[in-house]
Amino acid sequence: MMLILKWRLIGRACCAGLLTVLLLVGLPAMAQEVATGFVFHDANYNGVMDEGESGIPDVLVSNGEDVVATDADGAWSLPVGEDTTLFVIKPSGWMTPVREDMIPQFYYVHKPEGSPELRYAGLEPTGPLPESIDFPLVPQEEPDSYEFILFGDTQPRTQQEVDYIAHDVVEELIGSEAAFGVTLGDLLFDDLTLFEPLNEAIAHIGLPWYNVVGNHDLNMDAPDNELATETWKRVYGPTYYAYQYGPTWYFVLNDVVWTGEGSYHGALGETQLAFIENVLEHVDQDSLIMILMHIPLTHMQDRADFYALIEDYPNLFSTAAHRHFQQHHFFGEDEDWNGAEPLHHLVHATVCGSWWRGVPNEFGIPHATMQDGA
Repeated sequence: MMLILKWRLIGRACCAGLLTVLLLVGLPAMAQEVATGFVFHDANYNGVMDEGESGIPDVLVSNGEDVVATDADGAWSLPVGEDTTLFVIKPSGWMTPVREDMIPQFYYVHKPEGSPELRYAGLEPTGPLPESIDFPLVPQEEPDSYEFILFGDTQPRTQQEVDYIAHDVVEELIGSEAAFGVTLGDLLFDDLTLFEPLNEAIAHIGLPWYNVVGNHDLNMDAPDNELATETWKRVYGPTYYAYQYGPTWYFVLNDVVWTGEGSYHGALGETQLAFIENVLEHVDQDSLIMILMHIPLTHMQDRADFYALIEDYPNLFSTAAHRHFQQHHFFGEDEDWNGAEPLHHLVHATVCGSWWRGVPNEFGIPHATMQDGA
């Protein structure tokens, strides 16, 4: 159910053979909005940059593609569009705020008009861009050796199945000394009203909890991928991001592409690949890098492009879920991998097993064994 690991001609007009080229002279370019703000030491833990609180230099901030480092005063600026999620990349030795449900708050969603009407609620209009978007951090001790908790698909269909998670898994982990936890996608089984109850249940573990988007976490009435994560963004913010803990870099990726009408495939896409490349410019070659996703690399259509970005980094571990069986891959040249050593990729066991099936125990909870017996 879980694994505890130690340790991105102007148009042409043609008519009757006549080609007309339009030259626009002296017209100003469309102005693009620029977001600005600070990353700061929140000394009094109130989430506001008060007088006397200092900015933190050399912290990475992103708009989902571009990545910039804060200056000596902790200031940053990035271009934004009409649907942009801005986020800080948590540096080693610092922590972002967390909500009561233990979801880290490291982002700001800019969507002035809000989400369109969908079956499950998306974002309310965020309005004009704030004058300053500030990301608070507080120092925390982060040792080189630590534990974190990984869940494969929790995937409850009902509140009853959320309760299964609470009593079968969460109760056993309360008091864990792990640094944080991650769920590797398919948090739910299509009913997006269960995000909040699930978060509340997992919060009892008492750890900051990061999440990967899965194919069952999407707005399935969305016509295309652009609108498929409106509810996700309302609850969790960005669909992909990165953070550091201790000496380790974590890349939390979204490799689910919704094509509408119940169809999806595995891929990262150009914008996310650009984000990954831009973050890696700030990552030392010998750093330990953990790659977290939902759909396994074997089913990622643009994996060769992804491999080209990471194959020169020797200390890699990657994991996904999605398949409802456990499997270890060691990718080599036959799988488009050209790194010096094989890439270890774990297809992780799922919390829900084979979708909460099996003989119930004395508490009425199905044994939830996966198809491979794990």
